[in-house]
Amino acid sequence: MDNVILHCDLNNFYASVEMLKNPALRGRAIAVCGDPEMRRGIVLAKSEPAKKHGVKTGMPIWQAKQLCPDIIIVSHNHADYNRYSKIVQQIYYRFTDLVEPFGGDECWLDVTKSLNLFGDGKTIADEIRRVLREEVGLTASVGVSWNKTFSKLGSDLKKPDATTIITRDNYKDVVWTLPVSDMLFVGKRTTKALERMNILTIGDLAKADAEILRSHFGINAIKMVAMAKGEDGDPVKDFLHKRQVKSVGNGTTLPSDLTAIQQIDQVIYLLSEEVAYRMRRKGVKGTTVNLSVRDENLLWSGAQETITQATCSCTTIHGAALKIFDKIWAKPRQIIPNDGATNRGNYFQPVHSIRVAVSNLTTTKDTRTQTSFFAESDEAKNDKISSIFDNIRRRYGSQSIMFATGVTGEFNLEIEILDE
Repeated sequence: MDNVILHCDLNNFYASVEMLKNPALRGRAIAVCGDPEMRRGIVLAKSEPAKKHGVKTGMPIWQAKQLCPDIIIVSHNHADYNRYSKIVQQIYYRFTDLVEPFGGDECWLDVTKSLNLFGDGKTIADEIRRVLREEVGLTASVGVSWNKTFSKLGSDLKKPDATTIITRDNYKDVVWTLPVSDMLFVGKRTTKALERMNILTIGDLAKADAEILRSHFGINAIKMVAMAKGEDGDPVKDFLHKRQVKSVGNGTTLPSDLTAIQQIDQVIYLLSEEVAYRMRRKGVKGTTVNLSVRDENLLWSGAQETITQATCSCTTIHGAALKIFDKIWAKPRQIIPNDGATNRGNYFQPVHSIRVAVSNLTTTKDTRTQTSFFAESDEAKNDKISSIFDNIRRRYGSQSIMFATGVTGEFNLEIEILDE
């Protein structure tokens, strides 16, 4: 018997939460952005009316305003989104103990063992949608299939507030006709490379020779072909209740490749700050900082730096991550920036994605800090500052205070940070 796996995707999640907080926004074209005043800010989420005007996630604010002059720009607040995300996940746990988050607004649910209690996959999906709508005020699109890949594709096919069933009888008609870019983990560059090989649809990928593709894409090609065939055997993992935290990390794929060290530094800082905040929420500190960087050819480089004293300080994590970047990333390659600047020493080979993580964790109650008779340690000072920052953010929002490192410079960079 096949598993029954649901993928639940909250519709326009950030925008929907903002409308719950402010009902006057309902039915209006709104876009949730990092900071409306940021010159290069981007749209993190949009409402259905904004979507109908052509506004898209990742679009610069200025472009969204051109497409929809009446659009209302709303500052994002991750604390509120995290709170609603947890409320929704607790509802999912009413139906199964196997719930795997995929970002703040998406989850996989394995309901195979719940069928005798709640009915078939479609019945469970429809009931979840009803509960979310009536108890929380949010809507979701749900895909139902026998594997994670196809259930996610299903949740993308009908929006908003819909259930889509993909079975062994209909998947070739429903899935194989979709563009290959619709499949999970097939990004823009991989799509272009596949299209050059005349692989345009998911069906084309399913019929391709995996070994030939392996010479182009490495070991990931084997998994891509298997996923396209419906042979994705990756189980749904119960992350909320059973996972032992071994590391805390955050990463982002940048809206455009970066070469300026000031911009790269700012991204590393923003990621370090989010990692440090999540570590403090979990009550852990760590002694190993990991940095991974992906170039314009989608090749990853990474290394780690061990620090002498366990930390959950943004300042310490950021400093260690920068040291790693200096070690692993290619020195300037005579890159001439588009703005005509001649100071090549500030430019590196393009950076496409960055991830910062901290591992070798211990709980803060088990962490011992060596004290000094003469002065308070830097780590103790950082802990006090972090505690003050956390209290302010809890009261006034995640963007209410930050170190100047995150906002200074000749540019302002807005990125979407993935909560892993």
